[in-house]
Amino acid sequence: MIAEAAKPLLYFTSEAELKQLIHKGVLINGGKTWFSINKKGEHHEMISVAECLDNSRLERVKPRYRLQGETKTSVSYLAYEIEDGMWACELFQFTSDSQFVDLEILFEGFDQYYESIFVQGIEFRPMEKVEHKDENQTISDSDAYCEEELPADYEDIMKWSTDIMQWTTKKEAYSIIRKGFLIDDGEKWFFLDKKGKKCHKLSAAYIRFKEAALLSSSGFSFKCEIESHLLSPQTTYATYLVYKYLPENQSRFEGPMKVRDNLVGVDYWYVYLVSPTTPVIRPKADQNTHNPVHRPKIKCIPQQRNDGWIEVQIWEFRTAATIEMVPIDFYVESGIHIPWAVRPALPYKKIPSFEGLVIQGFEVRPT
Repeated sequence: MIAEAAKPLLYFTSEAELKQLIHKGVLINGGKTWFSINKKGEHHEMISVAECLDNSRLERVKPRYRLQGETKTSVSYLAYEIEDGMWACELFQFTSDSQFVDLEILFEGFDQYYESIFVQGIEFRPMEKVEHKDENQTISDSDAYCEEELPADYEDIMKWSTDIMQWTTKKEAYSIIRKGFLIDDGEKWFFLDKKGKKCHKLSAAYIRFKEAALLSSSGFSFKCEIESHLLSPQTTYATYLVYKYLPENQSRFEGPMKVRDNLVGVDYWYVYLVSPTTPVIRPKADQNTHNPVHRPKIKCIPQQRNDGWIEVQIWEFRTAATIEMVPIDFYVESGIHIPWAVRPALPYKKIPSFEGLVIQGFEVRPT
C-alpha cells in the first residue's frame, strides 16, 4: 500500500529492501507527506505546510495555537534542533485509536512584541520511551576500587572540612569524600561524583545572595569565582542553579528565562525553571490534560532532585590541564519581553517577576 503510494516509485527486490526504504522515509500523498516507520513498526509522518495551511495564508505563523472548537490557547516556547538546520516544537500529545481524525490547528497572533516563525510542516512522531539514567547506581566498595578513585590530594582535601575528619583506611576516606562535607566556613559543600571527579555546591550567600530566601525582583544575578583546587583537570563541568518555588507562584516561571553572561556582554541563552508541558488531545478520564514535554534530555529543562529541590543547568565549561580560577557572572531575567507601556494592562501574575522563587545555591559537577 505504501509502496504503491510513494512518489517517486520505489524499486526493491525483497521485503527486507522495502522495509529498509520505508525505515529511511518515502514521499507519499503526491509528495505532500513524508512517511517512515521506526524500529518498533510505529508510523512517523511529516505533512507539508502546503497541505496544513490555507492557501490564502502565508507560511509565517505565531507560536500561539489552539484546536478548532476550543477556546483555550497554548504557547510553545521550547524548540529543539533537528536535521538540516530545521527546528521543531511540540504542539500536542494524543493516543491513536486507528480511526481517522480531522485535526484542525489554529495559529493565532501575539501582540507585536512577539516574534513569528516560518513553518515547513506538521510532524506526527511516536513518543519513544525515555530511559532515565540512575544517578544512584551502586558503587563498588572494594578496597582496590576506593583506592583507585581517591584523588591524589585526598589528604589535603580532608583538611578543607569545617569539621575534623577521621579515617583509618583509604576506603573510609573515599566514603567520607564521596558523601561530601562542608568547607570554607560552611559556604561550600564538597564531594566526589561516581567517577572520582571533584564537585561542589556554592551556598546562596557565597554567590552574592543574602540567604536561601524568597526573591521579589524582576531579575537576579550571581557572581563568584570557582577555585582551581575544587575542580578536576581536563574535565567538562556543568553548573546548576538549585531552587524551589511556591506553588501559588508557579505561573510566573512557566515561560523561558534569559541567562546573560556579564563577562561576555552579548552572550545569552534560555532555560526553564518550570518544565514545559504539552496539551493532550481528548484525554481519557484517568489522564492528565497536560503532560511534560517529551524532550527531557534538553539541558535547559529543570529536573527534580532527590533532596526535594529542583535544578536546571545554567552553564557548561571545560577545565584545562592546568586549572586557573574560573569566574562566573550571570544575570537571569524573564525571556518574555513585555514593553513597560503594556504591563499596566496585564494581570499581576503575568508581569515578569521572580517573586516566590527560593534559591538554595549553585552546584558544579562533571557532565
